[in-house]
Amino acid sequence: MYCIKDVIWDYQKDPTRLSLQYGAGPLSDDMMPLGPRRSEIYVTARQREESETNTQQTAHAIFCASERIRQVTLLPGNVIVTDTETITEYEQMNDDGSQLRAVSRIAVFLTPNPNSREGVLWQQVGGKAVAFFDYTINMQRQ
Repeated sequence: MYCIKDVIWDYQKDPTRLSLQYGAGPLSDDMMPLGPRRSEIYVTARQREESETNTQQTAHAIFCASERIRQVTLLPGNVIVTDTETITEYEQMNDDGSQLRAVSRIAVFLTPNPNSREGVLWQQVGGKAVAFFDYTINMQRQ
């Protein structure tokens, strides 16, 4: 398990890049620290849409946001690359905006590395998502 020690994000210089540095981690078999670990996160696409709805089902604002990221995690002797896309729809649940409900879907993609088994599988699935995770989030302002 990794705990985040530091978050480095210079949104004025590059808002599409975020670095996470992890704290002390596990020890090797000879009780030596395994070394520094970090993740570089790159936002490769971002989109948003908002609308005022006025149907029989709802009369509140809806905001939708999506982003696609590539996370490169650097571990001693290993590099893990992960591509994900997150799409979240937020709906205002009352007139004063103090309560929101969000439905979020995370799609996980294989990475196109031709030198790995995952790269071969990526070609077989045609670059499509291989896993989906759905969440419902309820938020209320205090």
